[in-house]
Order: sequence, then structure tokens, then C-alpha cells
Amino acid sequence: RLRTARPLLWLPTLPAMKIQVKLTATAAIERLKADDPELVSCDLSNNAVLQMKASDMIPRLADALAGNSHCRELNLTACNLDDACCEKLAAALAGNHHLASLVLEGNRCGNEGATHIASALRTNRGLMMLNLLNQKGSRFGDSTLAAFTGAFDSNITLLKIIWRLESRQSFRLNKLLVRNNEIDRRIASGRDYSDLLPEGVAPLAPALVTRRSTASSFISPRAHLLQRTSSADGADKAAPPPPSSGAAIASAGVSVRERVAARQEAPSPPPRAPPPPPPAPPPPPPPRAAEEEAPRCSASPPPPVTGWPRLRAVPPAPLSEGCACGSA
Repeated sequence: RLRTARPLLWLPTLPAMKIQVKLTATAAIERLKADDPELVSCDLSNNAVLQMKASDMIPRLADALAGNSHCRELNLTACNLDDACCEKLAAALAGNHHLASLVLEGNRCGNEGATHIASALRTNRGLMMLNLLNQKGSRFGDSTLAAFTGAFDSNITLLKIIWRLESRQSFRLNKLLVRNNEIDRRIASGRDYSDLLPEGVAPLAPALVTRRSTASSFISPRAHLLQRTSSADGADKAAPPPPSSGAAIASAGVSVRERVAARQEAPSPPPRAPPPPPPAPPPPPPPRAAEEEAPRCSASPPPPVTGWPRLRAVPPAPLSEGCACGSA
């Protein structure tokens, strides 16, 4: 007997799939120190090595970040960073004018660490977004607000702060953020912004302006925004939060003057046609013929029952002849 070979199962050739490997802490530090031009966004969120050895790894990361000129975004979400780590990062941030977005969400940064970052923002000219939301066991209060308010005496580049601030004076910081956003809009449109600069602050250099235009894509809109109210001069200002809650501060939108100009330039819609007249009411129904009333019985009603509690039977009264009820 001849044995027939089993038919081979043919499988189509699948294209090669590129698996994205997350950057390790050691590799990120080496690439930042080497100023790798391809490392534009450094994502170290939820890194297990940083969570266990933050006190040893963050100083090395800060030293590498201080001399880097290509990284635009640094994400250190949930890396167990404390106030000492924030102090090291603030020292690197003071001299790095290329980083545009710094995310420190979900760590253990307190008022002391936030104050160090605010001190670095006095000399920083590159950071545009700072995220300090959901710090474990920490609440930012009036001391942190005073530190950031003082930083805006010389900082004109920070556009957005995402955090939880428990202070009734948060509207002071909102006004300063609105000022920086108006400066950014004027820079983007090529208008003069010298009237908005704080006293003693020089305008941005052309190289910084070009760098900000390329780094604006890393400033993504978030869900922690405040409602805005229009001011008298046509610019928008952020409305202060209620006294019992903190403030999540974000950048303002377009000004009222620009929205009014856009409405005036837009073509007016065509007039609407008048509504059709309501339908005529239906005619009333014809009156019905009067029905003849049946003759009523002329017999008198039976007398009322008297005597309580004893009752006695009362015979019915005789009916007259020709009664309409038809009884005999």
C-alpha cells in the first residue's frame, strides 16, 4: 500500500511587529547625559527602580537633565519622590531652559519641595506646564502660594499649573497665569507684549521664542480647568474657586475681544420664514333635539320610618292609575 503524505498547513507570512519597550531608569539617565537628540520625551512613570531607589537615582537624573538640550517632556508620575528629590530636580530646572513639561503627579512632594521648584522658576525660561496633582499626604497651602506668586515676578513663560491648592488667595496666582498666557498669545501672533512684562524683566530672546513654538505640542489640555470670566480690558481671567475647595489652575482661552471680532466677521444667517398660521378650529356640533320627558309618578313617597330602636313595617302606598312606572 502507498501511504499518502498529510497535507501541510499553510500559514500566511505576517509582517514584523515592532514592540515598544519602556525606557528604564538607567538607560534614561545615560541618554539624557549624552544629550541624545532622539530622546525628546522621557517617560519614567511608575518606574519600579525609581520607586525603590529614588534617593539614589534622582540626583543622577537631575545632573543629567541639567546639561540636556533636547528633552522637552519629563514624566515622573508615581515614582515615590519626596521633598529632597524635588530639591534636586529644582536645581536642574533652574539652569535648563529646554524642558517644556514636567509631570510630578502622584508622588510625596510637600510644601517644602514645591517651594524649591518655585524658587527654580524665578530663573527658568523654558518650562510651560507643571503637574503637581495628587501628592500623597501633602496639601499645598498659603506658603506654597506665596512662593509661586513671588516666582512670577520674573517668570513669564509658565502657562499652566495642575495641582490642588487649598487657599482662599488662589485668584492672585490665577491672574499671573492669565498674564503669561496673554504674553504667549501675543508672541504667537507677532504683537508687542512689553506692556505686560513685570518690572525689570527683559523680553524673550528670539531663540527662546522659536523653541517655545516647537515645544507647544507637549502642552496637552487636561481635565483640571477653571471656568473663566471676562475682564473689562478684554482679556480673560480665571474665576476664583469657592473658599472650601482648592484650585486647579490652567491656561486661559481666547480673549473676549477676539471672540467679538470673530462674531462680527462671520456672515449673518438668513432670516427665518414666518411660522404657518394655526389651523381653524372645527365647527361646533349641531344641537340635539329635545327629548320628551317621561311622566313622573304622582304617588306620594312612603312616610318616614319612626320609632327607634324598634322598627315596624310600613305597607307601600297605593299607586294611582295610569302610573308611568307600570306597576299594578
